[in-house]
Amino acid sequence: MVRQRPKLGDVFVVPLDDGKFGVGQVVGTYGKESYFFAIFDVVIPLEHANRQAVEAVDRPVLFLALSMDAKLYAGHWRVVGQEPVPPEVPLPAYKEAVGSPPNFEVVDYSGTRRRPATAAEAHTLPNRKVVAPVRVEKALRAHLGLEPWLDAFNELRPEGRATTADLFNRR
Repeated sequence: MVRQRPKLGDVFVVPLDDGKFGVGQVVGTYGKESYFFAIFDVVIPLEHANRQAVEAVDRPVLFLALSMDAKLYAGHWRVVGQEPVPPEVPLPAYKEAVGSPPNFEVVDYSGTRRRPATAAEAHTLPNRKVVAPVRVEKALRAHLGLEPWLDAFNELRPEGRATTADLFNRR
């Protein structure tokens, strides 16, 4: 059997407690095996999972993470539909060291666009980081009070982060 890889726009549900689900979407890719998952600020009941999950992509993004497809591949997160990625999803930009430091480039979320970084960008932009999908799930559960909140979850919040749109599209 050929492994089905997640596709851009796949909408999926993340199981919580008591027949409720969080909603996420594959909103970007990096390389061949890493995916940007957006988790939306909504919880839906099981009986409405397919319809309401697809509608949830219009909600604010609660968490955004570069991760792997392990939870989707194992069936823990179930794809329930396909929707265009909302244009307002704040896909991040990063810095990468090029050659000998202090040479840095600004790189878009997909790794395909790059340009020299200013000194301020080299100082403030984060390095790209891939997190396990279980961290994304635990962050959602902690946000809902189902697990303790860990400081590591803060880096999954998209607020205040430099975006690809900010650093590439508006120049």
